[in-house]
Amino acid sequence: VTEPHICQKEQCKASNSMTLVHNRCRFADKQIIKLQETPDEIPEGGTPHTVSVLMHDKLVDAGKPGDRVEITGIYRAMSIRIGPSQRTVKSIFKTYIDCLHIKKTDKSRLHIEDSMDTDNTNASKSSEDGHVTDKIDKLKELSKLPDIYDRLTRSLAPNIWELDDVKRGLLCQLFGGNALRLPSGANFRGDINILLVGDPGTSKSQLLQYMHKLSPRGIYTSGRGSSAVGLTAYVAKDPETGETVLESGALVLSDKGVCCIDEFDKMSDNARSMLHEVMEQQTVSIAKAGIIASLNARTSVLACANPSESRYNPRLSVIDNIHLPPTLLSRFDLIYLILDKADEQTDRRLAKHIVSLHFENPEVVEHQVLDLSTLVAYISYSRKYIHPKLSDEAAEELTRGYVAMRQRGNNPGSRKKVITATARQIESLIRLSEALARMRFSEVVLECEM
Repeated sequence: VTEPHICQKEQCKASNSMTLVHNRCRFADKQIIKLQETPDEIPEGGTPHTVSVLMHDKLVDAGKPGDRVEITGIYRAMSIRIGPSQRTVKSIFKTYIDCLHIKKTDKSRLHIEDSMDTDNTNASKSSEDGHVTDKIDKLKELSKLPDIYDRLTRSLAPNIWELDDVKRGLLCQLFGGNALRLPSGANFRGDINILLVGDPGTSKSQLLQYMHKLSPRGIYTSGRGSSAVGLTAYVAKDPETGETVLESGALVLSDKGVCCIDEFDKMSDNARSMLHEVMEQQTVSIAKAGIIASLNARTSVLACANPSESRYNPRLSVIDNIHLPPTLLSRFDLIYLILDKADEQTDRRLAKHIVSLHFENPEVVEHQVLDLSTLVAYISYSRKYIHPKLSDEAAEELTRGYVAMRQRGNNPGSRKKVITATARQIESLIRLSEALARMRFSEVVLECEM
Protein backbone atom coordinates (compact mmCIF):
# COMPACT_ATOMS: atom_id res chain seq x y z
CA VAL A 1 0.00 0.00 0.00
CA THR A 2 1.46 3.40 -0.98
CA GLU A 3 1.19 5.87 1.88
CA PRO A 4 0.08 9.44 1.09
CA HIS A 5 2.92 11.93 1.69
CA ILE A 6 0.86 14.96 2.75
CA CYS A 7 -2.32 15.16 4.83
CA GLN A 8 -5.21 16.44 2.67
CA LYS A 9 -6.80 18.57 5.45
CA GLU A 10 -6.25 22.32 5.07
CA GLN A 11 -5.58 22.78 8.79
CA CYS A 12 -2.90 20.07 8.91
CA LYS A 13 -0.85 19.70 5.68
CA ALA A 14 1.73 17.64 7.65
CA SER A 15 4.08 15.49 5.57
CA ASN A 16 4.87 11.82 6.27
CA SER A 17 2.48 11.73 9.24
CA MET A 18 0.24 8.86 8.05
CA THR A 19 0.37 5.43 9.75
CA LEU A 20 -1.35 2.19 8.79
CA VAL A 21 -4.22 1.11 11.09
CA HIS A 22 -3.74 -2.69 11.15
CA ASN A 23 -6.97 -3.47 13.02
CA ARG A 24 -9.09 -2.06 10.17
CA CYS A 25 -7.21 -3.84 7.38
CA ARG A 26 -8.46 -6.85 5.42
CA PHE A 27 -5.90 -9.63 5.31
CA ALA A 28 -5.48 -12.24 2.55
CA ASP A 29 -3.52 -15.50 2.40
CA LYS A 30 -0.31 -15.30 0.39
CA GLN A 31 2.18 -17.97 -0.59
CA ILE A 32 5.36 -17.94 -2.66
CA ILE A 33 6.21 -21.20 -4.44
CA LYS A 34 9.09 -22.06 -6.74
CA LEU A 35 8.27 -23.61 -10.09
CA GLN A 36 10.95 -25.72 -11.76
CA GLU A 37 11.21 -26.97 -15.34
CA THR A 38 10.46 -30.66 -15.88
CA PRO A 39 13.48 -32.78 -16.87
CA ASP A 40 11.88 -33.60 -20.26
CA GLU A 41 11.77 -29.94 -21.40
CA ILE A 42 15.32 -28.88 -20.48
CA PRO A 43 17.36 -27.88 -23.57
CA GLU A 44 20.60 -29.70 -24.38
CA GLY A 45 23.32 -28.97 -21.86
CA GLY A 46 21.07 -26.67 -19.84
CA THR A 47 20.11 -26.67 -16.18
CA PRO A 48 16.46 -26.49 -15.07
CA HIS A 49 15.30 -22.89 -14.51
CA THR A 50 13.13 -21.85 -11.57
CA VAL A 51 10.65 -18.99 -11.30
CA SER A 52 8.83 -17.63 -8.23
CA VAL A 53 5.03 -17.86 -8.32
CA LEU A 54 2.79 -15.74 -6.08
CA MET A 55 -0.44 -17.40 -4.87
CA HIS A 56 -3.36 -15.62 -3.19
CA ASP A 57 -6.54 -16.63 -1.29
CA LYS A 58 -7.99 -19.98 -2.52
CA LEU A 59 -4.91 -20.89 -4.56
CA VAL A 60 -2.74 -21.16 -1.42
CA ASP A 61 -1.75 -24.81 -0.78
CA ALA A 62 -3.50 -25.92 -4.01
CA GLY A 63 -0.34 -27.73 -5.16
CA LYS A 64 2.00 -29.84 -3.05
CA PRO A 65 5.79 -30.17 -3.44
CA GLY A 66 6.57 -32.71 -6.16
CA ASP A 67 3.39 -32.13 -8.24
CA ARG A 68 3.57 -31.46 -11.97
CA VAL A 69 1.43 -28.39 -12.61
CA GLU A 70 0.37 -26.00 -15.37
CA ILE A 71 0.05 -22.39 -14.21
CA THR A 72 -1.83 -19.50 -15.82
CA GLY A 73 -0.76 -16.08 -14.58
CA ILE A 74 0.65 -12.60 -15.25
CA TYR A 75 4.41 -12.10 -15.55
CA ARG A 76 5.33 -9.08 -13.41
CA ALA A 77 8.44 -7.20 -12.33
CA MET A 78 9.05 -5.90 -8.81
CA SER A 79 11.55 -3.30 -7.62
CA ILE A 80 13.95 -4.16 -4.80
CA ARG A 81 15.10 -1.71 -2.14
CA ILE A 82 18.84 -1.31 -1.48
CA GLY A 83 18.25 -1.70 2.27
CA PRO A 84 15.20 -2.32 4.47
CA SER A 85 15.30 1.25 5.88
CA GLN A 86 16.14 3.03 2.60
CA ARG A 87 13.62 4.02 -0.08
CA THR A 88 16.16 3.94 -2.93
CA VAL A 89 15.57 0.99 -5.27
CA LYS A 90 18.07 -1.04 -7.30
CA SER A 91 18.25 -0.78 -11.08
CA ILE A 92 17.73 -4.58 -11.35
CA PHE A 93 14.14 -5.76 -11.00
CA LYS A 94 12.94 -9.07 -9.57
CA THR A 95 10.46 -11.01 -11.74
CA TYR A 96 7.67 -13.33 -10.64
CA ILE A 97 4.39 -14.81 -11.92
CA ASP A 98 1.12 -13.63 -10.37
CA CYS A 99 -0.88 -16.88 -10.42
CA LEU A 100 -4.52 -16.90 -11.58
CA HIS A 101 -5.13 -20.64 -12.00
CA ILE A 102 -3.28 -23.88 -11.23
CA LYS A 103 -3.95 -27.25 -12.82
CA LYS A 104 -2.27 -30.60 -12.15
CA THR A 105 -0.99 -32.23 -15.34
CA ASP A 106 0.73 -35.42 -16.53
CA LYS A 107 -1.98 -38.01 -17.10
CA SER A 108 0.57 -40.81 -17.54
CA ARG A 109 1.12 -40.89 -13.78
CA LEU A 110 -1.07 -42.43 -11.14
CA HIS A 111 -3.34 -39.91 -9.44
CA ILE A 112 -4.31 -40.68 -5.87
CA GLU A 113 -5.97 -37.32 -5.16
CA ASP A 114 -8.37 -35.64 -7.55
CA SER A 115 -6.80 -32.93 -9.68
CA MET A 116 -7.65 -29.37 -8.67
CA ASP A 117 -10.00 -28.17 -11.40
CA THR A 118 -12.26 -25.45 -10.02
CA ASP A 119 -13.96 -24.39 -13.24
CA ASN A 120 -16.06 -27.49 -14.04
CA THR A 121 -19.70 -26.77 -14.85
CA ASN A 122 -22.57 -29.09 -13.86
CA ALA A 123 -23.23 -30.15 -17.48
CA SER A 124 -19.63 -31.20 -18.05
CA LYS A 125 -19.64 -33.01 -14.68
CA SER A 126 -22.65 -35.15 -15.62
CA SER A 127 -21.09 -36.13 -18.97
CA GLU A 128 -17.82 -36.91 -17.18
CA ASP A 129 -19.67 -39.10 -14.65
CA GLY A 130 -21.14 -41.20 -17.50
CA HIS A 131 -17.70 -41.54 -19.04
CA VAL A 132 -16.17 -42.54 -15.68
CA THR A 133 -18.82 -45.25 -15.00
CA ASP A 134 -18.11 -46.79 -18.44
CA LYS A 135 -14.42 -46.80 -17.64
CA ILE A 136 -14.98 -48.43 -14.23
CA ASP A 137 -17.15 -51.16 -15.80
CA LYS A 138 -14.34 -51.93 -18.26
CA LEU A 139 -11.81 -52.12 -15.42
CA LYS A 140 -14.05 -54.50 -13.45
CA GLU A 141 -14.41 -56.73 -16.53
CA LEU A 142 -10.61 -56.78 -16.84
CA SER A 143 -10.23 -57.80 -13.18
CA LYS A 144 -12.41 -60.90 -13.72
CA LEU A 145 -10.13 -62.31 -16.44
CA PRO A 146 -8.35 -65.52 -15.34
CA ASP A 147 -4.97 -64.34 -16.72
CA ILE A 148 -5.11 -60.81 -15.22
CA TYR A 149 -1.83 -61.31 -13.27
CA ASP A 150 0.10 -62.27 -16.41
CA ARG A 151 -1.51 -59.54 -18.48
CA LEU A 152 -0.60 -56.85 -15.94
CA THR A 153 2.95 -58.25 -15.73
CA ARG A 154 3.35 -58.08 -19.52
CA SER A 155 1.99 -54.52 -19.56
CA LEU A 156 4.60 -53.23 -17.09
CA ALA A 157 7.71 -52.10 -19.01
CA PRO A 158 6.96 -54.17 -22.16
CA ASN A 159 10.25 -53.11 -23.79
CA ILE A 160 12.22 -54.98 -21.08
CA TRP A 161 12.57 -58.68 -21.92
CA GLU A 162 11.17 -61.24 -19.44
CA LEU A 163 12.16 -60.60 -15.73
CA ASP A 164 8.53 -61.56 -14.96
CA ASP A 165 9.21 -62.23 -11.26
CA VAL A 166 10.75 -58.78 -10.81
CA LYS A 167 7.85 -57.14 -12.67
CA ARG A 168 5.34 -58.94 -10.42
CA GLY A 169 7.15 -57.53 -7.39
CA LEU A 170 7.12 -54.01 -8.89
CA LEU A 171 3.39 -54.38 -9.61
CA CYS A 172 2.83 -55.32 -5.95
CA GLN A 173 4.72 -52.14 -5.01
CA LEU A 174 2.47 -50.01 -7.24
CA PHE A 175 -0.73 -51.56 -5.86
CA GLY A 176 0.54 -51.55 -2.25
CA GLY A 177 -0.98 -53.00 0.90
CA ASN A 178 -3.34 -51.54 3.50
CA ALA A 179 -1.84 -49.09 5.99
CA LEU A 180 -3.13 -50.17 9.41
CA ARG A 181 -3.72 -47.75 12.28
CA LEU A 182 -4.63 -49.38 15.62
CA PRO A 183 -6.72 -47.65 18.33
CA SER A 184 -3.66 -47.76 20.62
CA GLY A 185 -1.89 -45.42 18.17
CA ALA A 186 0.45 -47.99 16.56
CA ASN A 187 0.89 -47.76 12.78
CA PHE A 188 1.75 -50.48 10.26
CA ARG A 189 2.91 -49.27 6.89
CA GLY A 190 1.23 -50.38 3.68
CA ASP A 191 4.09 -49.42 1.34
CA ILE A 192 6.34 -52.13 -0.09
CA ASN A 193 10.13 -51.63 -0.33
CA ILE A 194 12.10 -53.50 -3.01
CA LEU A 195 15.84 -54.00 -3.54
CA LEU A 196 17.21 -55.15 -6.93
CA VAL A 197 20.76 -56.55 -6.82
CA GLY A 198 22.35 -57.79 -10.01
CA ASP A 199 25.12 -57.80 -12.55
CA PRO A 200 25.70 -54.78 -14.81
CA GLY A 201 23.55 -54.72 -17.96
CA THR A 202 20.50 -56.51 -16.52
CA SER A 203 18.19 -53.48 -17.12
CA LYS A 204 17.84 -52.54 -13.43
CA SER A 205 18.12 -48.81 -14.10
CA GLN A 206 15.61 -49.10 -16.98
CA LEU A 207 13.06 -50.58 -14.58
CA LEU A 208 13.76 -47.79 -12.10
CA GLN A 209 13.24 -45.11 -14.76
CA TYR A 210 9.94 -46.73 -15.83
CA MET A 211 8.67 -46.87 -12.24
CA HIS A 212 9.72 -43.26 -11.68
CA LYS A 213 7.68 -42.11 -14.69
CA LEU A 214 4.64 -44.20 -13.70
CA SER A 215 4.45 -43.63 -9.96
CA PRO A 216 2.67 -40.66 -8.37
CA ARG A 217 5.10 -38.02 -7.11
CA GLY A 218 8.13 -40.15 -7.96
CA ILE A 219 11.64 -38.86 -7.21
CA TYR A 220 14.72 -40.41 -8.88
CA THR A 221 18.12 -40.04 -7.19
CA SER A 222 21.50 -41.68 -7.55
CA GLY A 223 23.42 -43.06 -4.58
CA ARG A 224 26.68 -41.24 -5.22
CA GLY A 225 24.94 -37.90 -5.88
CA SER A 226 22.76 -38.00 -2.74
CA SER A 227 23.68 -36.75 0.71
CA ALA A 228 21.90 -37.47 3.98
CA VAL A 229 20.52 -33.93 4.07
CA GLY A 230 19.37 -34.03 0.43
CA LEU A 231 17.38 -37.20 1.11
CA THR A 232 15.56 -35.99 4.26
CA ALA A 233 15.32 -32.21 4.88
CA TYR A 234 17.63 -29.23 5.34
CA VAL A 235 17.42 -25.83 7.02
CA ALA A 236 17.51 -22.72 4.80
CA LYS A 237 16.79 -18.99 5.19
CA ASP A 238 13.54 -17.61 3.84
CA PRO A 239 14.44 -14.75 1.43
CA GLU A 240 11.24 -12.82 2.30
CA THR A 241 11.27 -12.87 6.11
CA GLY A 242 14.83 -13.97 6.90
CA GLU A 243 13.57 -16.77 9.18
CA THR A 244 15.02 -20.30 9.16
CA VAL A 245 12.67 -22.71 7.36
CA LEU A 246 12.77 -26.43 6.50
CA GLU A 247 13.27 -27.40 2.86
CA SER A 248 12.05 -30.89 1.94
CA GLY A 249 14.44 -33.52 0.59
CA ALA A 250 13.84 -36.37 -1.88
CA LEU A 251 12.12 -38.76 0.55
CA VAL A 252 9.70 -36.12 1.85
CA LEU A 253 8.93 -34.91 -1.69
CA SER A 254 8.00 -38.46 -2.75
CA ASP A 255 5.38 -38.78 0.04
CA LYS A 256 2.57 -41.11 -1.15
CA GLY A 257 4.79 -42.11 -4.10
CA VAL A 258 7.90 -44.15 -4.98
CA CYS A 259 11.45 -42.96 -4.27
CA CYS A 260 13.86 -44.62 -6.75
CA ILE A 261 17.49 -44.80 -5.58
CA ASP A 262 20.03 -45.97 -8.15
CA GLU A 263 23.57 -47.17 -7.26
CA PHE A 264 22.43 -47.95 -3.71
CA ASP A 265 25.71 -49.73 -2.85
CA LYS A 266 27.76 -46.59 -3.63
CA MET A 267 25.78 -44.43 -1.19
CA SER A 268 27.65 -43.17 1.89
CA ASP A 269 26.90 -44.88 5.22
CA ASN A 270 25.71 -41.57 6.66
CA ALA A 271 23.07 -41.17 3.93
CA ARG A 272 22.05 -44.83 4.12
CA SER A 273 21.47 -44.61 7.88
CA MET A 274 18.80 -41.94 7.22
CA LEU A 275 16.68 -44.58 5.47
CA HIS A 276 16.19 -46.71 8.60
CA GLU A 277 13.48 -44.47 10.07
CA VAL A 278 11.84 -43.73 6.71
CA MET A 279 11.51 -47.37 5.64
CA GLU A 280 9.76 -48.54 8.81
CA GLN A 281 8.21 -45.59 10.71
CA GLN A 282 7.69 -43.56 7.50
CA THR A 283 8.64 -40.25 9.11
CA VAL A 284 11.70 -37.99 9.01
CA SER A 285 12.62 -36.45 12.38
CA ILE A 286 14.64 -33.24 12.31
CA ALA A 287 16.25 -31.31 15.18
CA LYS A 288 18.35 -28.54 13.65
CA ALA A 289 18.81 -24.78 14.17
CA GLY A 290 16.03 -24.59 16.75
CA ILE A 291 13.55 -26.44 14.49
CA ILE A 292 12.28 -29.72 15.93
CA ALA A 293 9.85 -31.40 13.54
CA SER A 294 8.66 -34.77 12.29
CA LEU A 295 7.81 -34.85 8.56
CA ASN A 296 5.74 -37.48 6.77
CA ALA A 297 7.62 -39.69 4.31
CA ARG A 298 5.01 -42.35 3.42
CA THR A 299 7.03 -43.52 0.46
CA SER A 300 7.92 -46.87 -1.10
CA VAL A 301 11.67 -47.22 -1.61
CA LEU A 302 12.87 -48.92 -4.80
CA ALA A 303 16.63 -49.32 -4.72
CA CYS A 304 19.04 -51.06 -7.07
CA ALA A 305 22.63 -52.03 -6.38
CA ASN A 306 25.54 -53.98 -7.84
CA PRO A 307 27.15 -56.85 -5.89
CA SER A 308 30.21 -56.02 -3.77
CA GLU A 309 32.67 -57.09 -6.53
CA SER A 310 30.61 -55.44 -9.34
CA ARG A 311 29.65 -58.91 -10.60
CA TYR A 312 28.00 -61.70 -8.63
CA ASN A 313 30.57 -64.14 -7.26
CA PRO A 314 29.06 -67.66 -7.01
CA ARG A 315 31.80 -68.75 -4.58
CA LEU A 316 30.57 -66.27 -1.94
CA SER A 317 27.27 -66.42 -0.06
CA VAL A 318 24.35 -64.10 -0.86
CA ILE A 319 25.05 -61.92 2.19
CA ASP A 320 28.73 -61.46 1.23
CA ASN A 321 27.71 -60.54 -2.32
CA ILE A 322 25.06 -57.98 -1.35
CA HIS A 323 27.24 -56.53 1.43
CA LEU A 324 24.57 -54.36 3.09
CA PRO A 325 23.92 -54.25 6.88
CA PRO A 326 21.23 -56.68 8.15
CA THR A 327 19.32 -53.77 9.77
CA LEU A 328 18.69 -52.35 6.29
CA LEU A 329 18.11 -55.68 4.52
CA SER A 330 15.34 -56.66 6.96
CA ARG A 331 13.42 -53.49 6.03
CA PHE A 332 13.12 -54.54 2.38
CA ASP A 333 10.02 -56.63 1.67
CA LEU A 334 11.44 -58.13 -1.55
CA ILE A 335 15.10 -58.63 -2.52
CA TYR A 336 15.76 -59.75 -6.10
CA LEU A 337 19.00 -61.20 -7.45
CA ILE A 338 19.25 -60.60 -11.22
CA LEU A 339 22.13 -62.63 -12.64
CA ASP A 340 23.59 -62.49 -16.12
CA LYS A 341 24.33 -66.14 -17.00
CA ALA A 342 25.64 -67.07 -20.43
CA ASP A 343 23.16 -69.36 -22.20
CA GLU A 344 22.93 -69.62 -25.98
CA GLN A 345 19.13 -69.96 -26.22
CA THR A 346 18.24 -67.15 -23.80
CA ASP A 347 20.95 -64.90 -25.31
CA ARG A 348 19.53 -65.45 -28.79
CA ARG A 349 15.96 -64.65 -27.64
CA LEU A 350 17.15 -61.54 -25.79
CA ALA A 351 19.09 -60.31 -28.84
CA LYS A 352 16.04 -60.88 -31.08
CA HIS A 353 13.88 -58.92 -28.64
CA ILE A 354 16.29 -55.94 -28.51
CA VAL A 355 16.68 -55.91 -32.31
CA SER A 356 12.89 -56.08 -32.76
CA LEU A 357 12.55 -52.84 -30.76
CA HIS A 358 14.45 -51.03 -33.53
CA PHE A 359 12.50 -52.44 -36.48
CA GLU A 360 9.17 -54.20 -36.94
CA ASN A 361 9.73 -57.95 -36.96
CA PRO A 362 6.76 -60.00 -38.25
CA GLU A 363 8.03 -63.13 -36.46
CA VAL A 364 7.64 -61.57 -32.99
CA VAL A 365 4.36 -62.72 -31.46
CA GLU A 366 2.32 -59.85 -29.98
CA HIS A 367 0.88 -60.72 -26.57
CA GLN A 368 -2.21 -59.05 -25.21
CA VAL A 369 -0.92 -55.99 -23.37
CA LEU A 370 -2.80 -53.17 -21.62
CA ASP A 371 -1.92 -49.68 -22.84
CA LEU A 372 -0.38 -47.21 -20.38
CA SER A 373 -3.54 -45.16 -19.71
CA THR A 374 -5.57 -48.32 -18.89
CA LEU A 375 -2.81 -49.62 -16.61
CA VAL A 376 -2.65 -46.28 -14.78
CA ALA A 377 -6.46 -46.16 -14.38
CA TYR A 378 -6.53 -49.79 -13.16
CA ILE A 379 -3.90 -49.20 -10.45
CA SER A 380 -5.37 -45.83 -9.37
CA TYR A 381 -8.90 -47.26 -8.99
CA SER A 382 -7.61 -50.27 -7.04
CA ARG A 383 -5.55 -48.15 -4.63
CA LYS A 384 -8.44 -45.80 -3.96
CA TYR A 385 -11.42 -48.14 -3.56
CA ILE A 386 -10.17 -51.69 -2.84
CA HIS A 387 -9.13 -52.43 0.77
CA PRO A 388 -8.79 -56.24 1.16
CA LYS A 389 -8.96 -58.12 4.47
CA LEU A 390 -7.34 -61.47 5.35
CA SER A 391 -9.54 -64.59 5.34
CA ASP A 392 -9.16 -67.26 8.07
CA GLU A 393 -7.51 -69.79 5.71
CA ALA A 394 -5.06 -67.15 4.46
CA ALA A 395 -4.13 -66.17 8.04
CA GLU A 396 -3.35 -69.82 8.92
CA GLU A 397 -1.32 -70.29 5.73
CA LEU A 398 0.67 -67.10 6.52
CA THR A 399 1.49 -68.37 10.02
CA ARG A 400 2.63 -71.74 8.64
CA GLY A 401 4.79 -70.10 5.97
CA TYR A 402 6.44 -67.73 8.46
CA VAL A 403 7.32 -70.55 10.89
CA ALA A 404 8.84 -72.54 7.98
CA MET A 405 10.94 -69.49 6.96
CA ARG A 406 12.24 -69.10 10.52
CA GLN A 407 13.17 -72.81 10.68
CA ARG A 408 15.10 -72.55 7.44
CA GLY A 409 17.18 -69.67 8.77
CA ASN A 410 17.93 -71.35 12.11
CA ASN A 411 19.55 -74.47 10.65
CA PRO A 412 23.17 -74.88 11.82
CA GLY A 413 25.60 -73.46 9.25
CA SER A 414 22.98 -71.53 7.30
CA ARG A 415 23.03 -68.40 9.48
CA LYS A 416 25.95 -66.89 7.57
CA LYS A 417 24.65 -67.82 4.13
CA VAL A 418 20.92 -66.97 4.26
CA ILE A 419 19.16 -63.69 5.04
CA THR A 420 17.25 -64.73 8.16
CA ALA A 421 13.55 -63.92 8.50
CA THR A 422 12.48 -61.49 11.23
CA ALA A 423 9.04 -60.48 12.51
CA ARG A 424 9.05 -57.83 9.76
CA GLN A 425 8.80 -60.58 7.13
CA ILE A 426 5.33 -61.68 8.24
CA GLU A 427 4.16 -58.06 7.83
CA SER A 428 5.77 -58.12 4.37
CA LEU A 429 3.87 -61.29 3.48
CA ILE A 430 0.58 -59.68 4.57
CA ARG A 431 1.28 -56.57 2.47
CA LEU A 432 2.18 -58.62 -0.61
CA SER A 433 -0.93 -60.82 -0.31
CA GLU A 434 -3.10 -57.67 0.01
CA ALA A 435 -1.45 -56.22 -3.12
CA LEU A 436 -2.18 -59.46 -5.04
CA ALA A 437 -5.82 -59.30 -3.91
CA ARG A 438 -6.00 -55.68 -5.10
CA MET A 439 -4.90 -56.80 -8.56
CA ARG A 440 -8.09 -58.89 -8.75
CA PHE A 441 -10.25 -56.10 -7.23
CA SER A 442 -11.00 -58.54 -4.38
CA GLU A 443 -12.00 -57.39 -0.88
CA VAL A 444 -10.81 -60.70 0.67
CA VAL A 445 -7.29 -62.22 0.57
CA LEU A 446 -7.68 -65.88 -0.41
CA GLU A 447 -5.37 -68.80 0.41
CA CYS A 448 -4.28 -69.14 -3.24
CA GLU A 449 -2.58 -65.70 -3.05
CA MET A 450 -0.14 -66.76 -0.34
